[in-house]
Amino acid sequence: MKTRFTLVLGALAATLVACSDSSDTPKMEQQAQQPAMQQPAQPQAHQMTPEQQAALDAAKGLPKSGTVVEMMHAAGYTYMKVDTGSGDPVWIAATMMRVKPQDKVQWADAAVMKNFASKSLHRTFDTILFVSNASVME
Repeated sequence: MKTRFTLVLGALAATLVACSDSSDTPKMEQQAQQPAMQQPAQPQAHQMTPEQQAALDAAKGLPKSGTVVEMMHAAGYTYMKVDTGSGDPVWIAATMMRVKPQDKVQWADAAVMKNFASKSLHRTFDTILFVSNASVME
């Protein structure tokens, strides 16, 4: 009952403020007309480190699809050993998804990580691709 009263009171107050003729309107217009220098600076876009850029560059030209040979889930990721048809299977990690062995998967961009130690799986991958937008192919 107390919560309902508080919600009704809040809605009523919001309605009254929205409908009132306030003398604050000129102040708000003045603030909008102030020079842009007084507005807070916009944060700069995230700059990649040389290591991050190298990880992305290393994945260029690598296959972006294959058949799942082995898979496991851990810490919000699905780790898949994928046969890309290029000889050696490759390990990929994607955000958790439904997949099973023999499914064909595809992905968009990737970043190559060398000697990646997964604490949740208690293993180190010599090479693994962290991929984006992975999906099972129909």
